[in-house]
Amino acid sequence: MNFHPVITTSLLLLILLNAIFITTPFVSSVSLIDGKIILVNMSTKQTLSAHCKSNGEDVGTFTIASAGSASFLSHILVKQRTVASCSMTLGNLHGDFDVFDWDRDKSMCFQRICMWRISEDGLSLLINNEHYELQFRWP
Repeated sequence: MNFHPVITTSLLLLILLNAIFITTPFVSSVSLIDGKIILVNMSTKQTLSAHCKSNGEDVGTFTIASAGSASFLSHILVKQRTVASCSMTLGNLHGDFDVFDWDRDKSMCFQRICMWRISEDGLSLLINNEHYELQFRWP
């Protein structure tokens, strides 16, 4: 049975790519898509400070005024856990939170966007772009 040369080439390329993805450790750090994390300060009195990391890399420190917001991207890694965390301070409240865990959040964050409302009560996540649910209280 003879196949068209384009089909043969395409199949060989797919087999090669599959072999690379299965056997190469390098591919475990490849990112194909990004998740977006949005932090919204819902406190009426306090400024929110958040120092954030994505997959262990520093993405910066954000100072967010009342009713303000900040955002950053987290690369979703192939074959590896994807986590973004922030160390946050709101007035005299302080805590460290995983604000993006792809394994945990992919079914809750609408189109890979995780929007958090931060207040004195804690951190609430927008679930499937429908409603907010309290996920974390301040320690």
